Amino acid sequence: MKIGEFARMCDVTKDTVRYYVNIGLLIPRMQGSQMSFVEREYEDFHYIQKLKDMRFNIKEIRAFLCLRRMSNMIEPATIDECVELLGAKKESLSEEMKTIENSIHLIEEEIENFEKRKNAEKSDRTGVPISTIPLLVCPHCRQHLNIENAVINFKYIYEGDLSCSCGYHARIEDGIVKTENIYEGTHDWPDLHRKLYREIGEKWEIYTQKCTDMLIEQLDAQDWGGRVILEANINGFFFTYNYLHQMPKNCIYIIIDKYQEVLAAYKELFEQLYPGLDILYIADASEKPPIQDGCVDLFLSFFGENEYSFYHKQTQLEDIHHLLKPDGTVLGVFQGFAPEAKSRRLLIERYPEGNKKLADIEALREGYKNCGYKLSETEIGKVIKTEDHHMYICHLDGEPLTMYCYEAKR
Repeated sequence: MKIGEFARMCDVTKDTVRYYVNIGLLIPRMQGSQMSFVEREYEDFHYIQKLKDMRFNIKEIRAFLCLRRMSNMIEPATIDECVELLGAKKESLSEEMKTIENSIHLIEEEIENFEKRKNAEKSDRTGVPISTIPLLVCPHCRQHLNIENAVINFKYIYEGDLSCSCGYHARIEDGIVKTENIYEGTHDWPDLHRKLYREIGEKWEIYTQKCTDMLIEQLDAQDWGGRVILEANINGFFFTYNYLHQMPKNCIYIIIDKYQEVLAAYKELFEQLYPGLDILYIADASEKPPIQDGCVDLFLSFFGENEYSFYHKQTQLEDIHHLLKPDGTVLGVFQGFAPEAKSRRLLIERYPEGNKKLADIEALREGYKNCGYKLSETEIGKVIKTEDHHMYICHLDGEPLTMYCYEAKR
């Protein structure tokens, strides 16, 4: 019979049959250029499947088939050799079972550890640190805000109304400053399950880790204790959350995002990991967050400028540079395409609210220069392929997505 009929009889594909032929497990006769399969191959195939079910590998299966082909399988020496092969496999599988049972035990222990973390008692909740109240001002007239109807303890404000004589209003809800500038567009949504961090691509993950390592080195080069550190756009990537174990705990962190629910989710996680930290959470989607001028020592932008450019018309530094101290520093990671890249044009179409020069390192340099900052970047690597989710849907395979780590100062 021909290969197609043989494959149907054995309930496998022709490719499987060809594979067995190529590695010598099946040896059909040849009629010209055609393989001809007979009862012998049918019996061999089913014996191969039986040996596979016993977890024999290709080399071991070939040894059995050799015995079948070179004997009648009744000779005492042949039977002894078969029994020896089977006994060795049984011993090997018994050892493998012990290893598997140990692995299952370790997995069960790890599941239990994770369940304990998930069900751990909640730490005391935090709120707006009283120490950060002088940092909150009206974004319009720059006056300090009045606080009314406050729910407060010795360190935190949990609830309250914030107002300015010029008419500006905000609220403190569950320890988060919620402004009236809430994102109502349809081009983004809260990433409460942190899916943006997953399965973007192997090269992307490698270069992102290299960027992280460089950023940590830059942070370690200076003492940030007692300083004010700002990070925004955390619905994308959130550097402080992932690496706070390597960052100072005796400073003030300001965390801004356009989604209150994203801030609330991270706030609960921070309370579990680092209870008692001074973190000011602000839910605001505008270009003018309610923060005092000249109070920020360090602005962290881990893909933050990329995220900001999807929903605003210029770089974030151009909008908030007045918040930084004269000697303030910007540390960031940026990903960009060539100006003429089709991937970049697709991004602009996908995010019509944003900057028409998004994902362009030259435009980032220009924007920083406009507010008196010199940007010094290091190219980390080029990613040619990413998986299709979030912004990476727009990345066309083959077009380089370049990763940069940068520092900027006045």
